Amino acid sequence: MSISISEVYDYLNNLAPLQIQESYDNSGLQVGSLYQILKGILLCVDATQNAINYAIKKNFNLIISHHPLIFNPLYSINFDSLIGKKIFLLIKNEITLLSWHTPLDKIPEGVTTAFLNKVGFTGTDFILKDEKDQNYGLGRIVYLEKSIKLLELSQIIKNVTNSWVMIVGNPEEEIDSFGICAGSGSSLKPHLQKLKINTLITSDVKYHSAKDAEEEGFNFIILDHGIMEKFVLEYLKNSLTDFFKEKQLKIPIEIYEEESPIKIIN
Repeated sequence: MSISISEVYDYLNNLAPLQIQESYDNSGLQVGSLYQILKGILLCVDATQNAINYAIKKNFNLIISHHPLIFNPLYSINFDSLIGKKIFLLIKNEITLLSWHTPLDKIPEGVTTAFLNKVGFTGTDFILKDEKDQNYGLGRIVYLEKSIKLLELSQIIKNVTNSWVMIVGNPEEEIDSFGICAGSGSSLKPHLQKLKINTLITSDVKYHSAKDAEEEGFNFIILDHGIMEKFVLEYLKNSLTDFFKEKQLKIPIEIYEEESPIKIIN
């Protein structure tokens, strides 16, 4: 038996509907055809040249990345540019690229929950519910049975994820709840403040946002963006494996991980 890439596309659209993606997003088909017979799947956070070359080596003809390769409008495809080289590689080797970005951020079992499962905490409600469908949303809220120091919480996360961690706030402050949003979630700060929660774990916090937070008595625990989001790939792999088992198919699926581009020099 065989399966077309379009059936995987439909499965993903049922798992994390494209209709809930953020207005700025470009999830879905990036490059290629949905009507190829599926040979194998590579899952990655970013469709880098290394990831594409690995898929070529393994003879996989579907890459599913979290971040879209084509995010901003393309007015030309220049094979000498970075994005042009990637598109050329994909087309030349008949590899289809799907990206599933903010829909995976917003489903209950998605990116943030995958991270929480990894670090050993349980989330409750979304920080910000989707306006159109309250079953989806961004971030999660965690209420602790026992308060913990900000520094201790950051050390737990650092040890489990093996990531660099930065904090904004008093390391000795005791906290009994926090918000978490894997990826760039600093814009969720005011929504947490309305709930009287003064700590957010996220990525990509700008200096001025951190400075304002410090003055307001709001805490950030800041991690690498890609490391925070990579744990959803295991969730995707397990979900797709179950999907193929139901169809009595054996499709190879691999996760491609890369180190953070940010290096911390002590």
